[in-house]
Amino acid sequence: MNKQSKTLERVVALVSLPLTKTKINTLKHIYQVYGRILAEALEYMWSNNINSWTKAKKILYKRFREKYPSIPSHYIHEAIRDASQRIKSFRKLKKKGLARTDKPVIKKWSIGCDNQLWKLTFEGVRIATHKGWISIPVQFHKLFWRYYNGGWVLRSSVRWMVVGDRLHLYVVFVKDVKVSPVSSGKIYGIDINENNVTIYTYPDGRAITIITNFSKVILGYAYRRARIQQRWSKVYGVKGNRRLKVALKKLRERNVKRDIKLKLAKTVTDIIKDGIVVLEKLPKRFQDKVIERSKWLKGLDVHRLKQSSIRGLHKLITEKLTEYCIPYVLVNPSHTSSICPICNSNLVPMTS
Repeated sequence: MNKQSKTLERVVALVSLPLTKTKINTLKHIYQVYGRILAEALEYMWSNNINSWTKAKKILYKRFREKYPSIPSHYIHEAIRDASQRIKSFRKLKKKGLARTDKPVIKKWSIGCDNQLWKLTFEGVRIATHKGWISIPVQFHKLFWRYYNGGWVLRSSVRWMVVGDRLHLYVVFVKDVKVSPVSSGKIYGIDINENNVTIYTYPDGRAITIITNFSKVILGYAYRRARIQQRWSKVYGVKGNRRLKVALKKLRERNVKRDIKLKLAKTVTDIIKDGIVVLEKLPKRFQDKVIERSKWLKGLDVHRLKQSSIRGLHKLITEKLTEYCIPYVLVNPSHTSSICPICNSNLVPMTS
């Protein structure tokens, strides 16, 4: 097995302490100007069929520099780069038939900063604005220091946005990992299913099954969400119902499911540390393809399968394997459940 090299990325969100009105107004001004530049650049590049941000910068930079002379010039560079990335991403989605609109639409944005626009300090960060550099106290948490002191490299670019009276800063840590082949003859086969993860060890011939019960979690949240929607929509309707939005946000379904997946990925990597791992190579949107083939799936069954996070868990496990320098291979799962791996004969279904 050859060496596997990969660059891992981790995004860490940092939240500032409550800021003064002056700092909030200064940051909001930058945020609004950045949004206007982003919208204008996106419209121009889409209308003139321009994808390259360097080409767009040659055309648009002078216009934006004259229109917004007070803000630092690098914000203009980053906004044009942001527009280019959005257009490229939209064209990829449109090519796959996944785009929901005729052209890219800006619903929300965060401000990109290169190393000329921000600096890390012991108290927090300093950000360049139209009124000079402002210091912002940030709460550094345990996860930040774990990456900062754990061999990860802090990327020079960050993103930020203002939420209420606080600044949300998103920093990125990167790490180059090389996985060498192991001398051990152990092989671990991992099968990821909707409600369990099974690990088979060779030559021990031992199987370990970890129960996840993802379908019960998903259906439980679906029933709770339906009851909440029925309760609040009867009184206040659906459109513009702030109480309904707050009640649904308190469910925190995404956080609960992500917590389960992270703990499960850590448990799997703790079990397999001295061998090679074999995993299925899951294609993109494979759950949608299963639903298209299985036309009998309807209603909650479709919702359960789409939210089962099989591919998300697969991605987390492969990232953990790379992070801990555990070699793995991806194999084509086609016919693995119907053909014998030893004699290549068709397997006969076992019935009771």
